[in-house]
Amino acid sequence: MKKNKLFTLASTALIASGMGLSSCSDWLDLNPIDYYGANSFWQTEAQITGNLHAQMNLFRSYTSTFVLTYGELRGGAYTTQENGSDGSSLNDINLRTQNLSQTNYVIGNFGNLWGLVSAANLFIANVESTTVLDEATKNYCLGMVYGMRAYYYFTMYRNYGGVPLRLTPDVDNGNYDPTTLYMPRATASETMAQIKSDINKSLEYFGDQTNFDYLGNAANSKYYWSKAASEMLAGEIYLWNAKVATGDQPATPADLTTAKQHFENVISDYGLQLQDHFADIFDPSNKQNSEIIFAMKYDENEATNGIPPYNMYGTITGNTIGLAYDRNGNLWGNPLDVPGTQNRYQYSNALWYQYDAADTRRDATLIDSYHDQAATQLRGTFCCKNLGSILESTGQRCYNGDQPIYRLALAYLSLAEIANMEGNNAAVESYINDIRERAYGDNWDPAVYGYTAGTFVQNEVAILHEKDKEFVQEGQRWYDVRRMSVSSSCGDLDHMVFHNEGHIAYGLTITENMKELTNVLWEDATPPEIVVEPLLPTELAYRVLWPLSTSDLNNDEMLEQTPGYEMLDE
Repeated sequence: MKKNKLFTLASTALIASGMGLSSCSDWLDLNPIDYYGANSFWQTEAQITGNLHAQMNLFRSYTSTFVLTYGELRGGAYTTQENGSDGSSLNDINLRTQNLSQTNYVIGNFGNLWGLVSAANLFIANVESTTVLDEATKNYCLGMVYGMRAYYYFTMYRNYGGVPLRLTPDVDNGNYDPTTLYMPRATASETMAQIKSDINKSLEYFGDQTNFDYLGNAANSKYYWSKAASEMLAGEIYLWNAKVATGDQPATPADLTTAKQHFENVISDYGLQLQDHFADIFDPSNKQNSEIIFAMKYDENEATNGIPPYNMYGTITGNTIGLAYDRNGNLWGNPLDVPGTQNRYQYSNALWYQYDAADTRRDATLIDSYHDQAATQLRGTFCCKNLGSILESTGQRCYNGDQPIYRLALAYLSLAEIANMEGNNAAVESYINDIRERAYGDNWDPAVYGYTAGTFVQNEVAILHEKDKEFVQEGQRWYDVRRMSVSSSCGDLDHMVFHNEGHIAYGLTITENMKELTNVLWEDATPPEIVVEPLLPTELAYRVLWPLSTSDLNNDEMLEQTPGYEMLDE
């Protein structure tokens, strides 16, 4: 059985054949040796596990969608300026400013996640009834796929509310009639019920698994969905549902207890441990380390990670090199040997200001540049987290750092959030300081840098800002401000997205030398001020969910627009 080659061309062919699809190679008779037609598929263990390889490859191809598009760009850590600190245009201004509508929808068709769902549906339909696999292998595989389907639908739920619940491989079973394939959006409560059903079924299939040992092979185990990943997802699902009402699905405070148990299981049951140094988490020579739960694999001979270069905006353009200064008063060259420029995104200067200089995460995450040699006028910051390595073979940078989806620190700070809901200040302090101690390293002094719990909202802000500094480029902040609250009652308009507390600069003492990024010397032009305000005003509260596009609505007559967007004059 092929287990140690994670993603291959052959496995991509397997998923196509497993879905009953065809390609030009069918009639050119150029099939690969291990190609299988739809009618002969699902007959061997190698075919079934090969399909899993292909599903993971497909999952990886959506990493930027999950992490950046849905998880970060609307979260408020990115600048809302149209231009970056080198003067060039930045991408996705409509997301960064919450300017969504039926025409400014950015990504259509519920994120185009239906291929992922279809692959999961087909696998479940064929493998639940198979006699090819022994019971343990069958259960492990189904645990993986039910967990992944729960992840896909939970992503859609958090961003759209109720969505079409397609749970069977209709097209693959021979139904090509579009009129019978139209499907309305389920209610939010129906969608959440299905998500809970899937994640609980995943955990049931995994049984008593407590290791990362994909079907007997540990070499690439953290690149495959695991029981620990399902536990993390279950914690997220139940924590979200405990605090956030959506449509006809009310917030259910009792779910907090279930979420807590899952996060505690992650910490205690899987042999995980925080890395001693923050930068080590992302070191390409330290892949699948003790903190990683589930990550997307990137390597020189595989796909390379596209997220870091998107966030290295402007580091080698003409308006930065030779014009910006580093903190030591030196003119910028190309400090990281970064090839090319992506001209995509740039974080707000306020994120830099939130870090203490003694916090090792700052310099492992951001590079600062200045207008003046004295380094008082911050021009802009660039994300340098997870930049991969310089290859000995070529002398060039390769973005071969894995992309974490789940790691242990998230369980710690999720438990801090739960402890705050429970009014347990001692636990809030303990979980935050576990993360801070690692972050400050040799600089750690609990009397100086330790967190002392306060009111509910003070604790909630402290947890948010700890996550801000810990999880840059890991797809958390939009969901954080949507879920976290200024009140333990978690009313519909209590979430931080509607309050100053959700702004990336909240809590800063803003001085005359603290401005938003700009490429113009301050004496030559008035730089943008840092203004603390809600990400969304309450009159636009409907925009916490994403709209469907005109094309989505025209292509499926049973779809209805996301509430709040229907009456807008487009």
